[in-house]
Amino acid sequence: MIANLPIARAAFCAFLIIVAVSPAAAQRPAPGVGESHTEQVAPGIFSVNWGEMGLNVGVFTGPDGTLLVDAQDEPAVPRLRQELARISPAPVRFVIDSHWHFDHVGGNASFAATGAVVIAQTNTRTRLMSEQVNPAGGGRQRAFPPAAWPRITFEDALTLHFNGDDVEVTHIPHAHTDGDVAVRFRNANVLFAADLFNSGDYTRIDPRGGSLDGMIAAYRALLPTLDDRTRIVPGRGRVAGKQDLEAYLAVMIALRDRIGKMLADGKTLEQVEAAKPTAEFDARWANGPVRPDQYVEEIYIDLKSHSN
Repeated sequence: MIANLPIARAAFCAFLIIVAVSPAAAQRPAPGVGESHTEQVAPGIFSVNWGEMGLNVGVFTGPDGTLLVDAQDEPAVPRLRQELARISPAPVRFVIDSHWHFDHVGGNASFAATGAVVIAQTNTRTRLMSEQVNPAGGGRQRAFPPAAWPRITFEDALTLHFNGDDVEVTHIPHAHTDGDVAVRFRNANVLFAADLFNSGDYTRIDPRGGSLDGMIAAYRALLPTLDDRTRIVPGRGRVAGKQDLEAYLAVMIALRDRIGKMLADGKTLEQVEAAKPTAEFDARWANGPVRPDQYVEEIYIDLKSHSN
């Protein structure tokens, strides 16, 4: 049950309005609505999410306080705070932005206002400081106010020694975006992969710095560092393991080869989509908001941009 009924009703009404305006919006529920699926993945480490394929927020709590991996979409912050209160009364000391997309950084200003320090890769701060226009379709992400900008940035990697663990934050260049980080809890053997990996949903490729080759390179770099006991928390979907990451790497390689060949043969985007190159993978990987044709379009645009 949702504790704050007025917030829940408002969010649900907003959801109905959005769906009425845009059929595509029905693919993604309202940010603050849905059944809780919070899961403890290791002592003191939780994946907090709700709804179907809702965003996973990492929560690490202990004697030093609470650390978050991502901070939800802005309308969902009240719900996130409710979920955090159920886990621990410890204050949020740090927020690590996994990248710059609005649904991961919406709570930055709110948590900063109550004393948290927001940390991100340099490109994430830069992107949040100005409007971001997607060249594929023209979608826009607004510029965020200064209160939401990360206060600590880094280029390649940093480590936080917090609650008795070594929290390793590593930049993954030109993958889902140009500001992605993987967050590894070394002692607990937990990896928060964020939108580098969605368990059961295709992982989008943002043309503003992302690339399929970068995604493949990221998986190839990450996999040798994992073992069969590593718990991988995806951006969306249930907690996974090394074999799931290996399976999705095979999907990306197969689609790069198939779509790349059709592109080399002069096929148009419409022809490639009609060939349904993802069909054999859809039952496992097309269970979230990203439709197969969207994924094909993003791969096609990415490969074409690098073939000139």
